[in-house]
Amino acid sequence: MARIFLTTLSLLLLLLAPSEADRINSYQPASNFETHVPFLGRHEDSNTELTGDSAEDRKRFNDRTPYTMAQNAFHAPGKLTEGFYDQTCPDVENIITKAFLQIVQQNPGAIGHILRLQFHDCFVNGCDASILLDYTPSGDLVEKGSMFNGLLLKGADIIDDIKAKLESKCPGTVSCADVLAFTNNAAMTMAGLPAQRPLGGRRDSIVSLASVVESDNLPMSDWNIDQMMELFGRKGFNIEEMVVMIGAHSVGISHCDFFMQRALNFNGTGIPDPTLGVETIDEIKKACPNPGTTLYRNPPVNFDATPTVLDNLFFKDMVERRRTLLITDSHLYEDPRTRPIVEQMAADPTLFPKRFPEVMVKLTSLNVLTGNEGEVRKICRSTN
Repeated sequence: MARIFLTTLSLLLLLLAPSEADRINSYQPASNFETHVPFLGRHEDSNTELTGDSAEDRKRFNDRTPYTMAQNAFHAPGKLTEGFYDQTCPDVENIITKAFLQIVQQNPGAIGHILRLQFHDCFVNGCDASILLDYTPSGDLVEKGSMFNGLLLKGADIIDDIKAKLESKCPGTVSCADVLAFTNNAAMTMAGLPAQRPLGGRRDSIVSLASVVESDNLPMSDWNIDQMMELFGRKGFNIEEMVVMIGAHSVGISHCDFFMQRALNFNGTGIPDPTLGVETIDEIKKACPNPGTTLYRNPPVNFDATPTVLDNLFFKDMVERRRTLLITDSHLYEDPRTRPIVEQMAADPTLFPKRFPEVMVKLTSLNVLTGNEGEVRKICRSTN
């Protein structure tokens, strides 16, 4: 069975230092934001919380500098605008941030659930909240029912809870697509990225089809760079943007069954993957014991040594230690088209945290419904 490739799978909380508030409030978007062509999808998620999602993580999150919303924002082409609800639901951003913050204080892994849910919504058929529907009037199997989604995706219940709070304050006003996008925006800030006001104006789809999910609209964990570039290019993302989004693995986890054989019997050769560093091979063998049992499939392993920090260590590990878990990640360094980008991200610790929010704005503007298109659902799980 095809499995969900971790992009922002279960990203953990990055804890902001006290000085981070100043950096957030002074942040300005790059002037050279690219919008031309070439997270990731099909990778299995376990029912366990992330390794770093401990009582200590929750305490560190609760003790950190309070979240403050910056007034600057990125501007994307189209009809999405900053302050879209300033007249109709002026407190929408605060309501969403406060509600989500309460959830994250108990479960920092909720950040990753939302980031990944957003990607699965946008990359399949646009950012239209179709991933949230349990059924549609057509009766067709919905995206949730796809073998690439379903129980493997988490976070829809979070959006349900936040939407209910908004309905009590601003009934029939804020679309589910915007609730998801605004929550995703808050999640990125809580994961340590520069704060920005979200763009609003998305409408909700009344169509959701599992068949669309399964038509090569999410990448596989064993794809090569050509396959990845074809898919990302089809969605309007260039090769640099592709690398940036895969960098979400900086705070991600994977499970042993996706990479164990790289350390034991790569492609049936009886030896480890030659692209892996010796330390990584030993680490994988230690983290994934007893390969002869089903238990080895379940342990989560962090993509890098800072599982609660969205930094460039994921890229530095590729360059300096030949450390990757997923074979697709290893292709980023081995392929001459992507290696220079990886090396640039590894060398400059400020570049990835700057580029990731910019690329995410582009992602959350992908094929949106606006104006009179679609509807504004009252309940995110069903059409009106």
